[in-house]
Amino acid sequence: MNSSAETYDIIIVGAGPAGTTLASRLARSAAHPSILLVEAGGPNDSKSARIDAERWLHRFNADQNWGYWSVPQEHLDGLVVGLDRGKGIGGSSSINFSLWTWGPRDDYEEIARLVGDEDWDWEHASAQLKELETYDGTVPEAPPGLEKYLNPSAKDHGKDGQVLLALPVKVGFPKTWENGSQTIADIWAASGYPVNPDLNSGNPLGLSLSPNTAYRGARVTSSALLLEAPSNLQILTNVNVARVLFSSVDPLKAIGIETLEGATFLARAEVILSAGALNTPKLLLLSGIGPASESKEHSIAVRLDLPAVGRGLKDHHHITPTWIRVPTSTERHTFYQSPSLQAAARAQWDADGTGPLSEISCTHTTGFFKSDLIYQSEEFKALPEERQRHLSQPTVPLYEVFLNGPSAEQLISPSTAQPLATVFIFVLNPENSGTVTLSSSDPADPPLCDPKFFSSPFGRRVAVEATREAMAVTDSAEFQKDTVGLLHGPKSRSEEDILDYWRERTGSTWHMCGTVRMGPEGEEGTGVDREFRVVGTKGLRVVDLSVMPILPK
Repeated sequence: MNSSAETYDIIIVGAGPAGTTLASRLARSAAHPSILLVEAGGPNDSKSARIDAERWLHRFNADQNWGYWSVPQEHLDGLVVGLDRGKGIGGSSSINFSLWTWGPRDDYEEIARLVGDEDWDWEHASAQLKELETYDGTVPEAPPGLEKYLNPSAKDHGKDGQVLLALPVKVGFPKTWENGSQTIADIWAASGYPVNPDLNSGNPLGLSLSPNTAYRGARVTSSALLLEAPSNLQILTNVNVARVLFSSVDPLKAIGIETLEGATFLARAEVILSAGALNTPKLLLLSGIGPASESKEHSIAVRLDLPAVGRGLKDHHHITPTWIRVPTSTERHTFYQSPSLQAAARAQWDADGTGPLSEISCTHTTGFFKSDLIYQSEEFKALPEERQRHLSQPTVPLYEVFLNGPSAEQLISPSTAQPLATVFIFVLNPENSGTVTLSSSDPADPPLCDPKFFSSPFGRRVAVEATREAMAVTDSAEFQKDTVGLLHGPKSRSEEDILDYWRERTGSTWHMCGTVRMGPEGEEGTGVDREFRVVGTKGLRVVDLSVMPILPK
């Protein structure tokens, strides 16, 4: 061990939403500990990486994305699926779609039950979320009728975000609502779908406007929580952690980290892994903590046989059927086809953050729904009683649609962009339980990730019925009157054709969790206790979505 290594009270690995929030809170706490926050990527401080209308493109920046892929998916005919993970300060909040959704009240109640801790229930969780946000629930230049989709109660949202954090995450809506974006929502509402004036009230069911983590035309990432960082917080970027270091006297006591370059940093009190649901289990496995068989397979000394590590991976996945629309239904294709319009928009955004680059594809409607046909299905009835009970709770949706989202074809080939409408359809409540394992003992190699999409009969049933219900709307006279034809989607409404389309075009929604699951100590499948401590170790915690036992919507 390098006796001259820099030493801190606490080392946090990973500067995504979990790591930045934790570092900010601990650094500003009364204890005033010395903290080292280590991030594998860069500072992510480029202004161009914050353009709101280009939020859909930020994931293609190799410097900001780990670029992981799944193994071939058995139940998707061998499809390999992109598993984006954010890299750099802000983590996945720098490359995600900037949508701010809290999930249903009953999901948090279920998490509290599963982990045996009421601090996870809705009352406590929503209080934490309110303290994190500064929420502006207004649209200054809203078209008539928009208010039915947006009427939040002030008591359900944070206004200054300064109770626990010196700097909040700004949440809200664009100043100007994109032309045509309300039309699609109105078609869904006219088809009998309920409207919900606030999807973050604890009950997300219905059609709602989607709040954004954006402010004045710019993406807001969790890096905001590190602005004006106190002097006791040191941040290192472009430093890759290879493994956790342990005491030679107490082999299960974490004492620091070793980097890929061979440097060591020591922690007097704790090492906290906040590297995300794919990289956190990878670091534990490289450190000899996980299933003993896997350590032995890669000639890594077994430090602790902990079967929960790298097991229980859950993720949402979705499809994006797309229709060609009449030119008057949208203005996006005109913008994408014109280099001069784009150049003028960039100049305007650079000047004051306004204009098309603060509006194009920044206004959306999200719909969370239940389905009687799913509840009546044999696949639902075959689920364990506890799962049936949870999924039947009043605020728990079974599927999601996302309206007025971007069309990949317009982003990939803007010069030939057509007027398009894409409907995102998501399978929620994944029953599949995937894995994260090592590809080798080399820390520079990516992990092997197998989300096992579509391995659950229930998930396939949700996909079929959700697609049928969504496409009943797109088959309606209201939608079809401005539709030229189907660009891509299921060939028919038959179960076979719907499943074929899902197998061909499923994409991850990048909501990975569950790979070091929290639960009662001693219970099978538990990786961390309710204090986030890695079971069987000392001075080592996991604080990120790896610990979530279920995936909130």
